Amino acid sequence: MIGLNTSVLVLKDDNYTMKTKERCIVIRDEYLIKSDTSGTLQLLVNNNEKVQKSQNIATIYNNNVDKSINKEINDLKKEIRDLENENNSLKIGILSVKKEQLSILEEKVKSNTTNYYANTSGIISYKYDNNERKYNSEKLASLDKEDIENASNNYISTSSNNKKIKQDTIIARVINNNECYIAFVKEDNKLFNEGDSVKIEVKNDKISGEIYKIYKKNNYSIIVVKITQQNIGIYDTRVEEFDIIYRQMEALRIPKVSIVKKDNMTGVYVINEENHKPEFIEIKGVSFEDDSYVYVDFRSNETNGVNTVKLHDRIILKPNFINKRIAKVN
Repeated sequence: MIGLNTSVLVLKDDNYTMKTKERCIVIRDEYLIKSDTSGTLQLLVNNNEKVQKSQNIATIYNNNVDKSINKEINDLKKEIRDLENENNSLKIGILSVKKEQLSILEEKVKSNTTNYYANTSGIISYKYDNNERKYNSEKLASLDKEDIENASNNYISTSSNNKKIKQDTIIARVINNNECYIAFVKEDNKLFNEGDSVKIEVKNDKISGEIYKIYKKNNYSIIVVKITQQNIGIYDTRVEEFDIIYRQMEALRIPKVSIVKKDNMTGVYVINEENHKPEFIEIKGVSFEDDSYVYVDFRSNETNGVNTVKLHDRIILKPNFINKRIAKVN
């Protein structure tokens, strides 16, 4: 009766995903473009569009120039092209007049407009939170617990297209999309080491990352993950809860309640399928363990001929003095 009521567990292979949900602060290298004059703003780039270094992203027309002058210029350019294509000697005088008119208009625009260019390549955003200088890659080491716990998403929209703006108005934010970091607090860090590869779940997608730095503070650590994948779409997010996947593997999962020590070896009691008696088998090839389980890389063990627990072994779930000596197990 004791044997019939002894609980056993059949070892099965499965794919296991270990992850932890963390409140993270998003850190990017980015800068703001401000107007240095007043006038009417014309934006030349769409939100979240990639721009190249020195690309013109905006123009401000001061109050001495009507923005409709651009239509006049474009119309004149078309007329000039048409006249040049006709190659009519009788219209040479007209062509000369049109070119002179174009030159006057372009000079007028040039002297009464200010163009704004991207200093670096990156992504354009028309939102900002005034923390662009505080949170960047050069200040990672100075992050503390309060920075992350008190962070919030307080993004402000920049001035709209075709609106009149004043000097020192924020026009746009340029984001370096080649580097992005997230940072979170761990009170008792047992999961992460510098250089570890991780996955971050962002908006139902999994993106690749690496544990870039671990900054140990008085009684906690700041874990900094460098995202190694572009186009992640979190340009207007400062703080968010992310699932950090720190391990994915195929393994045999063995409950720690099944594990015992014998002759300085750690193992489990496996039921011999021929005589139905439990035999102590040392556990080898442990690739990971958490508070409740150890995970055995049985594929590697099989390939290398390691004598240890195997797929479909039946182990005693909670070994004790009696069931380790039973002669029959269901």
